[in-house]
Amino acid sequence: MNAFANTKAFRENERGFTLIELITVIVVLGILSAVAVTRFQDLAQDANISSTKGNLGSTRAGIHLLHAKILLVGVSAGNPEWPTVAELNNNALDGASRPAQLANLKIIEGPSGGVCASICLPEDLVSTQATLAARKTVVVATTVQADARTPPGGAGGWAYDPATGQFFVNQVLPNDSKGVPASQW
Repeated sequence: MNAFANTKAFRENERGFTLIELITVIVVLGILSAVAVTRFQDLAQDANISSTKGNLGSTRAGIHLLHAKILLVGVSAGNPEWPTVAELNNNALDGASRPAQLANLKIIEGPSGGVCASICLPEDLVSTQATLAARKTVVVATTVQADARTPPGGAGGWAYDPATGQFFVNQVLPNDSKGVPASQW
């Protein structure tokens, strides 16, 4: 009977959580989840910025590699020093106007020509353009715009100056984690 009496006494003293304790826990969990969601959104933007910078770097490297090959063959009226905007959008040097050793060379690895409907470069993932095709399109920039990294605007994710070979993002925002605007990457 002594064991039974102890159990009964324990149950009489046992208490549950009060309503205030439960509300406090719910509020704390709400605050933690709000902070976590905000951090997650920042990570998605950071990932898009990093991907765009990677696409920018690989395309620039391809442009400069083709520039070196063009210089080795020799510059002429039919063989301009830098790839043209049309060649960038097709991801290949023009087979009809370029010398045979340069014909159809790709700027970056990937589809080219009609396979990708004339827009073959990687996507600018931070672009505000509405369509995928627009985010992959290269628009012409003047040398003055390219030197100042001023986006020329228009329906394109990328900007390019065919006179100097400068290739950059066709918008100012967003800034990266160091505060550098997109057009300056």
